[in-house]
Amino acid sequence: MNTRNVLKVIKYEIVSMMRKPSFWFFTFGFPVMIMAFTLAPQLMVRDSITEASQTLMSATQGPSVPYVDLAGIVETIPDDMKAGFRQFPDEASAKAALDSGEIPHYFLIPADFRQTGTVVGVTEHPSPMTGINGSGPLDYVLRLNLAGGDPVLASPVAQMEERSLAPASGASVGTEGRPSGRDAGMGDFLLPFAVMFILFFIITMSAGFMLQSVTREKENRTAELLLTSLSPRELMLGKVIGLGAVALFQMGVWLGGGQLVLVGGAVAASALAGQGLSLSFFLWAIVFFIFGYVVYAAALGALGALAPNMREGSQFTFVLLIPLLIPLWLNNVFFNDPHGMFATVLSLFPLTAPTSMMTRLAVGGVAAWQPFAALAGLIITAYLFVLLAARFFRADTLLSGASISWGRIAGELKGR
Repeated sequence: MNTRNVLKVIKYEIVSMMRKPSFWFFTFGFPVMIMAFTLAPQLMVRDSITEASQTLMSATQGPSVPYVDLAGIVETIPDDMKAGFRQFPDEASAKAALDSGEIPHYFLIPADFRQTGTVVGVTEHPSPMTGINGSGPLDYVLRLNLAGGDPVLASPVAQMEERSLAPASGASVGTEGRPSGRDAGMGDFLLPFAVMFILFFIITMSAGFMLQSVTREKENRTAELLLTSLSPRELMLGKVIGLGAVALFQMGVWLGGGQLVLVGGAVAASALAGQGLSLSFFLWAIVFFIFGYVVYAAALGALGALAPNMREGSQFTFVLLIPLLIPLWLNNVFFNDPHGMFATVLSLFPLTAPTSMMTRLAVGGVAAWQPFAALAGLIITAYLFVLLAARFFRADTLLSGASISWGRIAGELKGR
């Protein structure tokens, strides 16, 4: 094998990809587009809630908790809350104050409150965003009075302490200082899901470059010219390395800004607070991406060598990529039980390991031996797939215009 020829193919593939506007769009434009679609609705909702709250507060010329107590429940109001409460003797007087604009709303505690537990909020301008202002303080005061004035009984759970059963930090790898599994909040769910999505998209897209490159050169007869000066093995190796380098650059851009761009403000805030992805996570991500890419690039490269054109090759692509889709379909498993048997098996199985293991590492608490075991299996699988793809990269296959079929694939695997 001529190293110079391989380097020429590597350079050609890198330059060809860098010249495509679509590559630069997906590298930088696509994350920006995702950020716009993700953050813009959040900002709009937040602004709407703020505006609604300000409108209610500005309309309030009296206390925020006007109420009519027909059940005789409210006898005690904490001193620091008394200024916000105003009692009306009956509903008629409260309604009159509402009609005159003296109060924006009032609460009616019915006579049968002890049996039903129902409080009626009355307002002329209900807000679906904020509800009726003051319901929280009234709820506390009602519970306080039902508890005989004891604040502990009124609010028995003042603070909730969470405890994780995940392995201790000394025996696990992943993100430092992050809760895992059911202890995780929405931001901690979005970050692992974003990691899974990014790696899935990058691996499938970069491996797809291999299929596009091979089938394009077969269609425009470039393969015939290349094979006059290159061996099929040199051509395959150069393509795998060249397109892999381009994809690695793309993955670096996406993972480097992924938690700030794709998963919204909650994860961005934690990242800025120093609780985001660790350096070791990025190193694991690079290694798992490289060998995951080699596996699927070799598989799609072999498919491209058999397919006479891109259309026929695309028909078989979905079947080859099903293993990578399984973790994406079952993403809830990695959030609800990231260290359970099913998630662990998926992260150790070579064809699903690139996305599954990295998702578990993003959650945190993975046993230290598991990433090494998954990586070892992935490296062996990548080596076997390259050897297998080399059987398809032959001059008679690359120059053939025969239609692709399962029978033909089986025949090539048997060496016929």
